[in-house]
Amino acid sequence: MRNVSIRKAGELPQAVKDAVEQLLGRPIAADEEISIVAVPPQLVPPSENRETVARKLEAFLDRRAEKVQDVPEEQIDEVIDQAIHHARHNRT
Repeated sequence: MRNVSIRKAGELPQAVKDAVEQLLGRPIAADEEISIVAVPPQLVPPSENRETVARKLEAFLDRRAEKVQDVPEEQIDEVIDQAIHHARHNRT
């Protein structure tokens, strides 16, 4: 079962694209990547509201994006694929 899905906006069905734009409050370009993450409720501290968690997550992702801005997308995809393969085949 997957908890993360990443797609180019241009690959999304129109209804999904419309929903994402409504959630973000802005139009999205076809070449933008859309990430959906399902997080089990117990992983979010009860003292923080969703808006605070969303801001922290966005800041975290922005910091990560800055670190790889000069890395070719194909290289990033390859490393992600390797990590997924490792995680799937090395479960304890």
